[in-house]
Amino acid sequence: MHAEEFLTALDSGKIDPVYLFAGDSTFLMEEAWNKLLASALPKGGRNFNGERVHAGETDAAKVIERLATTPMFGGRRLVMVDNVQAWDKADRASMEAFVQRIPCSACLVMTVADRKSVEGLAKAVEAKGKLVNFRPPGDKGAPRWLIERAKGMGKTLSHRAAFLLVEIAGSDLHTLASELDKICTFAGERDRIEVEDILEAAASQRSFSAFEMLDHIKAQQADKALRSLRSMILLGELPLKILSTMAWQIRLVWQVKDGMRLGISEADLPRRAGAHPFSVRKARQQALRFSDADLYRAIAAIGRTDIAIKSTGTSADLLLEDLVLTLCSVFEER
Repeated sequence: MHAEEFLTALDSGKIDPVYLFAGDSTFLMEEAWNKLLASALPKGGRNFNGERVHAGETDAAKVIERLATTPMFGGRRLVMVDNVQAWDKADRASMEAFVQRIPCSACLVMTVADRKSVEGLAKAVEAKGKLVNFRPPGDKGAPRWLIERAKGMGKTLSHRAAFLLVEIAGSDLHTLASELDKICTFAGERDRIEVEDILEAAASQRSFSAFEMLDHIKAQQADKALRSLRSMILLGELPLKILSTMAWQIRLVWQVKDGMRLGISEADLPRRAGAHPFSVRKARQQALRFSDADLYRAIAAIGRTDIAIKSTGTSADLLLEDLVLTLCSVFEER
């Protein structure tokens, strides 16, 4: 059985007493386990009747004992045992025997990278439940995986956009899922996501780092503000580009703040500011925190740093760090 078939069976209400999750996609296994929990247990019962352990830390006897215990509040007791190849022969033999008489109130999930390392246990599972293969889609299959995942989030991701996202982020599912979440948030209420959205979201993500840095500066969290700055430098942003992004951000906050004073609606602010709604939403949050005096001091400090970068031999990175520390010291919490 492949992962897709397993999920389809859950949707139909079919839950077997035992599963062996085999393969090297821990991300897909994690999602499958979470869906199994949601399908088999009411939300309030998951803390009592759903448990996850590691074979290297929990022997088979303890797992068997837990599965044989009557579940609290009725229903099923679910246990997931990661990396069962860590069990010795005695543990595996005990579990092979238990699988044949597993109670109807129990559901056991075991994970392994390669079924060949636990062949006897795999055969015992196949006789009573299901062996589920979890393989990452790879570069070729990742775009289709993204399209299907987006569909589950209520979005239509075009093929070109999916291929571009894989090209930018690679085929690691954890990374792709995280990037898709950001892009869906960026798209807002729009149903369809195109190549232009991927490109704009990538640019906006860097702008978001600058917004985040300004949040830390306002809170006088110099260490976090410096980490945000260094992350942008590590992403390859040029010092003058970072400085111009900060200046643009301050001006946007000021524009939004002015627009709010004039009673301009939130829906009209992006058009007035000439910025994407995502950026305007962040600026609106900061407009409530910063006074006009704060914004004036920030613009003045950015101007001095711009001159210093262009006219002195001092490292631009050090001048940016000095700017961040200066702003942290002059902003007072209000």
